[in-house]
Amino acid sequence: MPCRSLKAPVKVALLVETSNAYARGLLRGIVSYIREHRLWSLYLSEHNRGDKPPRWLAHWKGHGIIARVENVAIAEALRQVSVPVVDVSAARLIPSLPWFETDDGAIAHLAADHLLERGFNYFAYAGDGQFNWSKWRCEHFQNCIRAAGKECFVYQPAKGFSLDDEEQVDHLGSWIKELPKPVGVMACYDFRGQQVLDACRRIGVAVPDEVLRTVASAPLERRSEHPSHRLRSGEVAGRNDVGQESQR
Repeated sequence: MPCRSLKAPVKVALLVETSNAYARGLLRGIVSYIREHRLWSLYLSEHNRGDKPPRWLAHWKGHGIIARVENVAIAEALRQVSVPVVDVSAARLIPSLPWFETDDGAIAHLAADHLLERGFNYFAYAGDGQFNWSKWRCEHFQNCIRAAGKECFVYQPAKGFSLDDEEQVDHLGSWIKELPKPVGVMACYDFRGQQVLDACRRIGVAVPDEVLRTVASAPLERRSEHPSHRLRSGEVAGRNDVGQESQR
């Protein structure tokens, strides 16, 4: 009996950083999709957020690319490729691309509901103004808190800080010190949440007695602007030993 030939797998390149938990979660989601649906041949090289376009991109031969288009250089390089590209970044540097991102409204509502259910009267949002998704979450979170008749304080640094800037932790500490207590704080993502916790330690504020932080750090639901799809890609994580809830 003749052997049936196997269909060649689709070749897909992943231009997604491996340097943070959120991006690694995206990669796990892609692998889960492949296991459930069809075989892909994946090309993935080590990549950090903000890196220049990798050398292989200009001459890579395949069927498509899934990319976190996080800077102008990556955007310009992807405009030159002849294969389909799907963007999984909120930066929207190539608006014409099919786009999947987190449902920031759902994330903010979940965080607000969590803190409201715990009886807080004071609320705050610790975001990062350089990211669109942080701005959107802030807006949704504020709307939820205001709808409940409460006030929401927002961390808005007067100057820019690098991600590893120790001065920002002190700046956060000064902001937290002035907040009315006890206060429920939503941090835009896990790194900002860790900074909030470190700032509380430095100024002697008890967590979770005086400050309960809620961190957006695990994907909930993604949306696509083109075409109209909805994709379930994660769930809310459980509590850990520092009084935080994980949501992004």
